[in-house]
Amino acid sequence: MIEFDLSGRKIALDESVVHKLRAKARANACSSSTLNDLAVILDRALSDHKAVTLQRAEARALERLL
Repeated sequence: MIEFDLSGRKIALDESVVHKLRAKARANACSSSTLNDLAVILDRALSDHKAVTLQRAEARALERLL
């Protein structure tokens, strides 16, 4: 499980879900710098296994992907 802080709301997602979200973010990164940033953040989250605090734009992008 990887924990995310989305503007004060904490959620925990299974690694398999984070892998899928990263793939979606990467697939659409060419059309959005925010999705590119999110893909990089998700890469780090998967490698570090630490809680991640997202900025407002990345949090909104993640919520749209969910």
